[in-house]
Amino acid sequence: MLKINEELLQFIWQNKIIGKTKFYSINNTEIDVIDFGAKNNDSGPDFFNGKIKLNNIILVGNIEIHVKTSDWNKHKHYNDSAYNNIILHVVFEHDKNIQQNINNSVEVIELKNIISEELINTYQNLIKSKTKLPCSNFLPEVNSIKFSNWLQRLCVERLENKTIYIENLFKEFKGDYHQTLYTILLRSFGFKTNAMPFELLAKHLPLNVLLKHSDNLFQLECLLLGSAGFLNETFKNKYASQLSNEFTFLQNKYNLISLNKTIFKFSKMRPANFPTIRLAQFAALFHKSFSKLCSIENYINIKNELNFETSKYWQQHYNLTDEASPIKLKFGNESLNKLIINAFVPYLFFYSKATNKQHLCDNAIKLLEDCEWESNQKTKHFLSHKNILNSAVESQALIQLFDNYCTKRKCLNCSVGTEILKATV
Repeated sequence: MLKINEELLQFIWQNKIIGKTKFYSINNTEIDVIDFGAKNNDSGPDFFNGKIKLNNIILVGNIEIHVKTSDWNKHKHYNDSAYNNIILHVVFEHDKNIQQNINNSVEVIELKNIISEELINTYQNLIKSKTKLPCSNFLPEVNSIKFSNWLQRLCVERLENKTIYIENLFKEFKGDYHQTLYTILLRSFGFKTNAMPFELLAKHLPLNVLLKHSDNLFQLECLLLGSAGFLNETFKNKYASQLSNEFTFLQNKYNLISLNKTIFKFSKMRPANFPTIRLAQFAALFHKSFSKLCSIENYINIKNELNFETSKYWQQHYNLTDEASPIKLKFGNESLNKLIINAFVPYLFFYSKATNKQHLCDNAIKLLEDCEWESNQKTKHFLSHKNILNSAVESQALIQLFDNYCTKRKCLNCSVGTEILKATV
């Protein structure tokens, strides 16, 4: 016997994949389904406000879905008054007459001989697939326009998920927008490997302390490197010694607590990505234009502000102990886009919701449209639709799709999965 679950039955009913509206109940009563009802994602009946016609009488009420009729008793619906106004009981297999159905004259529709085996087999192949992208064999046939529309919705969904994290920060900082932006931006400078340590640093080194020294690049470096724990030792390097001495003074002045530098990762990283370099770069950006960054919404302007010069020492050193060697510290286009995607866009999206300024939400999407499409291990799975993958709007959507639908096998909640299953009817 083909394996089927309640989630699939609800999906079939919700999307009307059965392909008909007239049925016969187990009592051979003709039932015309006028409205399949609205899916209920909370407790209670599966579908609200359905409408059916039987024996020339129109009934309006809720519809319950089960794999077997006996699941009604298994789920103890007989003890729940929310199920007293059921007008229809839809099951895959009718295995038992339920007293509550009989008492309330609720008809039962059996779908076992109506749902196609191809649909069930396709669903099983999707959720049991051992490939990272379960629909990889079907994807090239999915309509590009529908796929593109789905990506637009997923992009917003990803931004909304990121907004939840920012809203929590905002509450933690008691409604301080600037401290929130500072934390998100510093976290982004840690990129993927050092994101959490950099966020922790932002919480240990308050923005108001940095602002007091925003006109002094040397002191900004002291505060950032020292609070990160990189200056708590004796150095032979003259510049490092000067930084350490200055930090000792500032640390006592502001009662700062240094982190343990071991939380920052250097292993398997190119020297240009070392956390010491990233902190020196953040110091340079903060010195140049942090106040401006709070109000910039344009891609070109943000990119221009991210074009900055570190102090001379960091133009020849990767850390506080190595010997001098000329290096290039300019952000590449990919890194610039990552900063915009991971810091400026979600903050602007959050800010638009917090202040009820819709145009800022549009500006956030526009920023993504101006950023190049991200090529990574997740987005590469979808190259069969390369013709519509134009910007970070699509790549961010694909990351959302892969992480929250594909890997979790939530094919029934995905527009692509819906199209694939509809095609089997």
